[in-house]
Amino acid sequence: MKKAILKFGQCFAALALVFATVTANSACMIIAYQPEEPDAVKKLRKF
Repeated sequence: MKKAILKFGQCFAALALVFATVTANSACMIIAYQPEEPDAVKKLRKF
């Protein structure tokens, strides 16, 4: 189990970074609720 975590850990970290970048540049589809972004995610914005 530990070998699998070490093997796929970098892939999961890269996927999480891509997901955070995509969500930082988009708005919430539900108008009533959009939580405040952390400062670390705000740094990933492209505009």
